[in-house]
Amino acid sequence: MRRFFTTLLLLPVYFYKYCISPMTPASCRYTPTCSEYAVQALKKYGPVKGLYLRLNEYFVAILGVGAVMIRFRNAMGYYDIHTHQMPFHKEDIAIINRIVSPMGDMQPGSLPDTVIRSYGIHPWYIYNVKEQMDLLRVLVSGSGVVAIGEAGLDTLAESPMDLQKEVFLAQANLAEETHKPLIIHCVKAWADLIACKKAVKPEMPWIIHGFRGNGELASQLVRLGFYLSFGDRFNPSALRAAWPDFLFLETDDKSIDIRGVYQNVAEALDIPEEKLRIQIAKNVSIFHLNG
Repeated sequence: MRRFFTTLLLLPVYFYKYCISPMTPASCRYTPTCSEYAVQALKKYGPVKGLYLRLNEYFVAILGVGAVMIRFRNAMGYYDIHTHQMPFHKEDIAIINRIVSPMGDMQPGSLPDTVIRSYGIHPWYIYNVKEQMDLLRVLVSGSGVVAIGEAGLDTLAESPMDLQKEVFLAQANLAEETHKPLIIHCVKAWADLIACKKAVKPEMPWIIHGFRGNGELASQLVRLGFYLSFGDRFNPSALRAAWPDFLFLETDDKSIDIRGVYQNVAEALDIPEEKLRIQIAKNVSIFHLNG
C-alpha cells in the first residue's frame, strides 16, 4: 500500500520533471532541484513524510531563507559555506567560491545557474584592480551569488599590503552596496583586518574562512563581530569561542566531505552532531539564499 501511494504521488512530479520542465527556462536555484528533491523525499520517506517534506519545499520557493532552514533540517543536509567543488551529497548546500581575474572567472568550467556561489578578488591574484573590480560588479549581480569573497589580506602574498588593502576595502564596500556578506582570507594580518573593519563599520556580516587561530584571537574577533568558519584543521578553543552564534564550517579547497568536518567539530565541542547542524542552519540565515 505504501508503494502504491508513493508511486501515485511521484507521477505528477515525473510528469513535470520530464514533460514540462524541459520546455521552460531553468529557474530553480536549489541543489537538488525542487522536483528532484520531491523524488528523493518520497522514495526515502514514503507518502506521508515525503509529502510533508515536499510541502516544505514549496515554502522554500515562497518564503526564502527561513524556509531553506526548514528544508535543511528535514532533508538532513549540511552547509558548506566556502568551497571550490560541488558537494558530495546532493541534499547538502555548498557556496562555491570563484576567483575573479581580469580575464574572468579563473576556475575552469561553468557553474549551473542553480548553484549558489561567491565571487571575489583573492589577495594572491591581484593584477589589474579596475578591470577586476568592474568584472566583479557584473558577476555579483547575477543570480545565485550570495556573498562577496574571498577578499583578503595576506602577508605572504606578492602584492604590496597597501594594494591588498585597497582591493579589500573596495570589495567590502561592494558587499555593503549589494547587501551581501563578505568572506575573508586573512594570513598574519589581523591588526590590518581589524583596522579595516573599524574604518568601514559594515552592516553586512564579515566571515573569516579557514580560521586556524587560537582561542584568544578567536574571542577577540568574535567580540568585534566577526564570524569564523572552520575546516578540517582547527583549534578546539577557537571553536568554543565562536560557538554557537558565530560559527560556520567549510571544506575550502580540500576534496573532503563536509559531513566529516561536522562530525569532527561536534566531537571537539562535545555536543551531538544534530545540535551542531541545527545551529549552523540558524547561523546561515545571514546569507540571502533566495536572492
